Amino acid sequence: GTNFSVSSGVGFLALFGVCSGAIASADTWWHLATGRWIVQHHAVPHTDPFSFATAGKRWVAHEYLTDVLMFFLHRAGGFVAIAVANALLLTAAFAIVAHAARSSRWIAYAAAWFAALAARPAFALRPQSISLVFGATFLWIIREALRQHKPRWLIALPCLMLLWVQLHAGYLLGIGFLGLLLLSEVLDWLFKRGESTPREWLPLAAAGIACVAVVPMNPNGFTMLTFPFFVMRMKINQTILEWRSPNLHDPHLYPFVALAVVTLLALLVSRERYRPGQFVVYAALLAAAWASARNIPVFCLVAALLLAEHLRLPSSETISRKLSLRLRTVVAALVLGCAGYFCAHAAASGLAFQAMAEKNLYPRGAVSFVADHSLPANLLNDYTFGGYMIWRLYPEYQVYVDGRADLYGDEFLAQYVEIYNAERDPQPFLDRNRINTVVLSPSAGLTIILRMLTVQGGWKLEYEDPRAVIFIRTHPQ
Repeated sequence: GTNFSVSSGVGFLALFGVCSGAIASADTWWHLATGRWIVQHHAVPHTDPFSFATAGKRWVAHEYLTDVLMFFLHRAGGFVAIAVANALLLTAAFAIVAHAARSSRWIAYAAAWFAALAARPAFALRPQSISLVFGATFLWIIREALRQHKPRWLIALPCLMLLWVQLHAGYLLGIGFLGLLLLSEVLDWLFKRGESTPREWLPLAAAGIACVAVVPMNPNGFTMLTFPFFVMRMKINQTILEWRSPNLHDPHLYPFVALAVVTLLALLVSRERYRPGQFVVYAALLAAAWASARNIPVFCLVAALLLAEHLRLPSSETISRKLSLRLRTVVAALVLGCAGYFCAHAAASGLAFQAMAEKNLYPRGAVSFVADHSLPANLLNDYTFGGYMIWRLYPEYQVYVDGRADLYGDEFLAQYVEIYNAERDPQPFLDRNRINTVVLSPSAGLTIILRMLTVQGGWKLEYEDPRAVIFIRTHPQ
């Protein structure tokens, strides 16, 4: 009991520290605005209310319940409340994996901490954090149901799925884990290395079918069955950083590379019985992380589990028996104190950075200028500014574009990228869309063109700071 409580307490604190550095992404803002819209209108939007370019177009607000929760958190405690809740979600995901591992609790939490550190560059204040918690819970339930031969535990999976699909389209992760673990059990059985029998696979397959069956039970109906696949097939993903293959030369990703290597070595030299299914799970999730950086945290979750179970060090019970009760108490207090200090320091640093994020990463001054000076609509904006501008300016202003790539589609975004990069004459585009105010990054190609057009008299530079520039038509349409 003491070992469990001390190791769990220390591990949880250490995990919270490493999980508390997530900051607001460009999408965080439109999630907040969506939550606010739902609370104000007492309904889930089915058409786009935020962009004048796509007004009335069908929109799948698949994260509607998370958006509402984020809005209430922000209203109660600002970004500090959202950041703390996000850190707790991420901590819970890796803590669940640590408790699911058949290993010393100390080793399990050490592996989970290593994995959280490796996943940290992909953390953000976004609904994906909720999917990690649900994914970890699915892993734990499936493994325990198979290990303890209690298929009735699998009944919990479709119940969880019913809630998950209201929170995030990442519900597909749960179905993916079901399929992967079923495949793993089949392979282990074929090689006579498995713990389950074909008789136990039927409840697992039935749970998977039940999970798929409850997906349409949401405000968007059957659309949610195909929506994740539609998003993954979008061509624009090739230009969005989180959807692209990770740059392994980035020093921030070195822990991820180290985790992948160490976990593979642990599998290869493990004293545990060789199980080919685990290598298939490892390879499939590593391939997913290699294909898209947004999948790195998913790989890290499972890598923590595999590493904890195959990394063999002296157990905490063996070490504890060699220490006197007084010395154990002192050691536990020191470790807990160090973990608490690390947690407090990391959390304080992360929250301090979060407090400065709006000023340093988003066009706060430019957006305030638009609001204060009642600049003419329609607004053409930088893609990364869109969510923030929705949060600050709606309903007085609608944006042209924001981070909801699934709403706009490939053709719309490809045209926008051409104009943004000044790959063709922007004037016909600006005239056709009756653009009267432009809010862009100073480095945008269109910014350079508009600076030239100010010389001709058609446009005027109205505002400029290191984050953004604002141009307005001299004769608004």
